[in-house]
Amino acid sequence: MNPFLVAQLPPPQTDAPELPDIQDIVPPQAASDYGLLILALIGLLIFIVIAIFLAVHFIRKKQHPHQIPAGRVALKRLADLEPQSNDLPVNELSLQVSNILKDYLQARFHDPFRYETSQEFIHRLGSGASQNLPQSLQNDLARFTLACDELKFARPANADSKKVPLIEEARLIIREPITANAAPPVS
Repeated sequence: MNPFLVAQLPPPQTDAPELPDIQDIVPPQAASDYGLLILALIGLLIFIVIAIFLAVHFIRKKQHPHQIPAGRVALKRLADLEPQSNDLPVNELSLQVSNILKDYLQARFHDPFRYETSQEFIHRLGSGASQNLPQSLQNDLARFTLACDELKFARPANADSKKVPLIEEARLIIREPITANAAPPVS
């Protein structure tokens, strides 16, 4: 006999009951509610888009707060200066009125008038190199600049009588109707 052969014996017969098959605790269930899952994802996506839109909107609103028009700011500054006009020296009043007008031109038309001497500005107006300023303003500004310079440097004998009209002339320049491609005037 071959020693490597093993006899197969039939399983022993016992009176023990047969054990049931092993099963999972919870059997897997087929996911049949894909529609509900898709609807929930679409709702979440819409919520995220709205949240991003609102965040961008509020960030932009903080970066560009509502600004008061340049004309209103200039008119307010002129109104605040007018009660002091009789007490200020002619030179000082002329300088303040011209600075108010320079700030207005810079804010409204992005014109570099603020950083030029009167002579440079008048030369630029006369040569037609002032493309930011509407033509309707250029003559009035040249006249205003010359009047300010006369009060500041020439100091005429009737200088005190020209102080208040200087403020009024600045108001007229600020309120002057501008061509269609510029911002509307402030009344």
